[in-house]
Amino acid sequence: MKHYIMDLFQLTYFIEVAHKKSFTKASKSLHISQPSISKGIKALEEHWGVQLFDRKGKNVELTETGSYLLPKIEELIKGFTQLNEEMESPQLLNAGKLSVGVPPMIGSSVIAPFIAHFINKYPKIELEMKEVGSQDVVFAIDDGLIQVGFVALPITTEIPYEFFIFHEEPLDVVLWPDHPLASQPSLTLSDIKDETFVFYPSGFSLNPYLRSAFQEIMAHPKIVCRSSNWDFLAQMVAGRLGISLMPHTICQRISPDLAVSVPLVQPHLYWTLALIWKSKGYLSHPSRTWYSRLKIISRMPTRPSRVPQPNILTFQRSRSRCPHHCYRQQKKTKFFHISMITVPSAPWPWKRPA
Repeated sequence: MKHYIMDLFQLTYFIEVAHKKSFTKASKSLHISQPSISKGIKALEEHWGVQLFDRKGKNVELTETGSYLLPKIEELIKGFTQLNEEMESPQLLNAGKLSVGVPPMIGSSVIAPFIAHFINKYPKIELEMKEVGSQDVVFAIDDGLIQVGFVALPITTEIPYEFFIFHEEPLDVVLWPDHPLASQPSLTLSDIKDETFVFYPSGFSLNPYLRSAFQEIMAHPKIVCRSSNWDFLAQMVAGRLGISLMPHTICQRISPDLAVSVPLVQPHLYWTLALIWKSKGYLSHPSRTWYSRLKIISRMPTRPSRVPQPNILTFQRSRSRCPHHCYRQQKKTKFFHISMITVPSAPWPWKRPA
């Protein structure tokens, strides 16, 4: 049998001609040229091998076959129209299942309020949070296990990704209360370069970022212990195992009896969080809704300049494309580096923009 792709417009032409009993009247009603309608009807007749209309001068009448097909075609068009309306309805679009990757260190401190907001706003979307590190979030998206995920920048990936920065705050120096530097109003990286540190696991994105910052001042921090738990890091600082660098909001949660925080002012280092998804990849409606709500809630400002940071996202393929209009691409010998448009150093004490 000859393959044929039926055009819904042709079926619409058939219905209108059947009701108007005239190609001319159907043409005026549909605002379609009469030759186009005649061509569409002829295509249907040739495909089915039947005659649909008995042409009598300017008027036409349905044949027996045409009369048989008319209610069936009308039901088909009605069903398609109803399906199209349902697919565009908010009730259907704002439903389904959404799996989101989130590093544990991000989820407990920043994402939880947004998750609560999203569940209240879209109760028909079943939400599943997959707790993995930032680099594993990238791997999960690459493998198709999830469509979107949260990461702490910088990250390294082999394929193009798009991302939206929704949260950023400065890093503080965390010391035990009677540390010689604890009473200082602010500290520089050079002030603490010879200290002993308790840091994050090697797979965490803050590590290459901080390591690069120390390399800028020709220093190599001595790390005695690592943990992915903010509270445990604070306890180790309190036990005088070493000092640490933590986001400002995390420092505010630490009891002053355990540890104190001092602003790091030279250079200003930031904890930068982003939602990431595969460039040009398919995003379900729940995934797009998640992104759009996060964009509305975060209200992250665009700033003109900042002390340069290490490259936020590195593509290891030489032909990767810039994933986001807010980012600029710089070609190197073997890599493409995506560097965030710089923003000014945040005033101290740091406050969330209104």
